[in-house]
Amino acid sequence: MNTVPADSTCQTISRGDKWLLGLLFVLAGLTYRELFTWQFSLHEHPNYVGWFFDLSDTSPQFHYLLAIGLFYVRRKDIGEAFQGNGTPWSAMLFLLPGAALLLWGRYVTATDIVYLSFILVGFGTARFLSGKRLSRMILFPALILFLAIPLPAVLINQIVFPFQLWTAEHIAWLLNVAGIPSWPAGDMIIMAGHSNRVAESCTALGFMKWLLVFALAYAYLFPVSRLHAAVLILSAPVIAYAVNLLRAFSLVLNPGLEVLEIHLAQGIIFFLIGFSLLYMLDTLLLRLLGTRKEASSTQSPNGRCEMNPDRKHKPLLILLTLFSVLFVVSLATPRWSESSESPAMKIVFAEEMGDWKLLHTPSLNRLFLGSIRYSSYLYRIYARNKETVFLFIGHDDRWQRNQSLLSNKNAYQDQIGLIEERSLVNLKTINKTAVSVATNNLHGHILSYHWYEGVDSVSQEILRALLALDQSPLRRPAGALVIRLSTHVAPPTPQGRARADKRLHDFLHDMRKMHRQKKEPD
Repeated sequence: MNTVPADSTCQTISRGDKWLLGLLFVLAGLTYRELFTWQFSLHEHPNYVGWFFDLSDTSPQFHYLLAIGLFYVRRKDIGEAFQGNGTPWSAMLFLLPGAALLLWGRYVTATDIVYLSFILVGFGTARFLSGKRLSRMILFPALILFLAIPLPAVLINQIVFPFQLWTAEHIAWLLNVAGIPSWPAGDMIIMAGHSNRVAESCTALGFMKWLLVFALAYAYLFPVSRLHAAVLILSAPVIAYAVNLLRAFSLVLNPGLEVLEIHLAQGIIFFLIGFSLLYMLDTLLLRLLGTRKEASSTQSPNGRCEMNPDRKHKPLLILLTLFSVLFVVSLATPRWSESSESPAMKIVFAEEMGDWKLLHTPSLNRLFLGSIRYSSYLYRIYARNKETVFLFIGHDDRWQRNQSLLSNKNAYQDQIGLIEERSLVNLKTINKTAVSVATNNLHGHILSYHWYEGVDSVSQEILRALLALDQSPLRRPAGALVIRLSTHVAPPTPQGRARADKRLHDFLHDMRKMHRQKKEPD
């Protein structure tokens, strides 16, 4: 072994191992070839508020480039970690599920599942080659790649709505602190003379994701203790939420500003503010917890290179065999081809049901619905004498994973307002238990019943969406339905509430008796 100058860089990977490693990268690229051009967006149309605030829009290519850049900066440390001993048995915990997800994702044409397979297989490969040392070195970049995976629409619906309510409450609190009388009413902020709605983009959950990505990158580039890194990373969503409150607060104070002109510029400015706060927190933690870790060196203390020629040959050859098999099998994997191009189900309903007659067909408030999507729907107002009932039926044919009708917003008719009561009610007419919600909004006091048909629990729906089970031979034969009946409570007294309850039960009885629902092409 030759002595080298103290300032030279030692080659810790032999030439033979480098060739095998390069071939492994080529095979991995061929196996996961569809990821190079993959793009994903929840929305059918481009979102005008910009990518800073949208939780559903993602750009995997940005995450690829960021991870590659991080690997390049820490390449010497990765090279040293590469010399660690592999742990094949623990690697199988990642490699086997990753391989299964690759084949399943290709079978059901779900690129996000293939992408998750790529992350698991990559992490398992690191453990197979070099054990904990290398897998720890790639953990943060792997998490950055993981954050590019789009969340299932049903999960987004469960997350966004509570954040809308919290954001409205906190903005109203800030306004009152500033001396501007206001109060939250669901997703609305009521002030003297006007009101503002907290749209889904105002929750800035996407902003939280991006600041979390940069917190991971920052902690990876400038190594610190585990406690320091954990505090920094966990603080990123909190900082993003606080900064977004200031952004939304400024919009409420300037309601005349054009949204299209201001949102993207605001996104850039407030992202820089958020990153500056993250840097300030990092500086504070350095003072409290100590200095940064020294970057490891591939050079031994006596100035000699530690070389073990071709010591990774065997594990690399095993992995090359595995990726060759995955590549061939992925080429041979068929695609599930059942057509999803059939016309959306048209919901047909009688215009007269006993004493009830169709009065009006209102349009949906898309701004209020936000991320909720229906394949088809029916929205009508029926009248009996001077009594009115709003009927809404939403249908999801389950063909699109990037849409879901499952959301707590279905309990409300266009507006939330002040929630006066929420309980369960037994609908004996149809032998179902519905959610009863009484609210007071700009339309008055409203009582609503709503229930679902053909829907499992939220956790089951999330799992089915993650694995694309409804876009596979395991697809459920029928679509999902949400049904809502609403009416005014007038006067807002116990007697008025009792009459409203009876009115909804009467309508449900006549609806059950006379309605008909069938599929017709548009």
